[in-house]
Amino acid sequence: MKTIQVLISTLLALALISCGGSKQKSAVTADSTKSSVSQPTANAEPVSGSVKKYPIKSGIVTFDMDMMSIKQKTILYFDDYGVKEAEEKYDGDAVKEMDLCDGKTRYTIMYAKKTAYSSGDCYRGTAYKFDWNEISKADKQYKVKKLANVNIAGKDCESYSLNSGDYPTVFAGWQNVLLYQETKTKYGTIIKKAVKVEGDASIPAEKFKIPEGFTVKASGM
Repeated sequence: MKTIQVLISTLLALALISCGGSKQKSAVTADSTKSSVSQPTANAEPVSGSVKKYPIKSGIVTFDMDMMSIKQKTILYFDDYGVKEAEEKYDGDAVKEMDLCDGKTRYTIMYAKKTAYSSGDCYRGTAYKFDWNEISKADKQYKVKKLANVNIAGKDCESYSLNSGDYPTVFAGWQNVLLYQETKTKYGTIIKKAVKVEGDASIPAEKFKIPEGFTVKASGM
């Protein structure tokens, strides 16, 4: 099962990278280079060098993932307009892993090992930013198609599809927050769908910090 989950993570990352042929980049690559994307209008200023991804200050989004018969819950927390983000990945009722951007550095936190692996600077949080305006004209002409709006977790979401090769991906989002992703692969279909969205939520500052007592290591060590 671990091999299948690694494959699924890789396929999802590749789908986001494919859609990121323009200014948009996936969570895997976006943090390695400062973005020149226009920032959403908001009242507060972000951490220097960071990008405000969302027009709402904070939120909590709970997702159900269906990965070819493998079920998983994830919860995304964001604050400071997306400058800080944390996405918890569950195994049953327990958090087994978390992707964290504290506004400066990106980490992958492994709870069983009590270790946080740093992977460099973080400028766009951890999650994919849903934004039609960040897709290049070339991609809009040849790869990406605007779809009808859909309702996800009670939110009226814009939607578009990416046709790259034989396996299309559908994205849907609200307030630039990705709420739905359906990725078709030769192994089957992977669906990540929001089931609960809490906008302007109050999130403890500790959520965006490495848990006390965890060891910090460079990624790959």
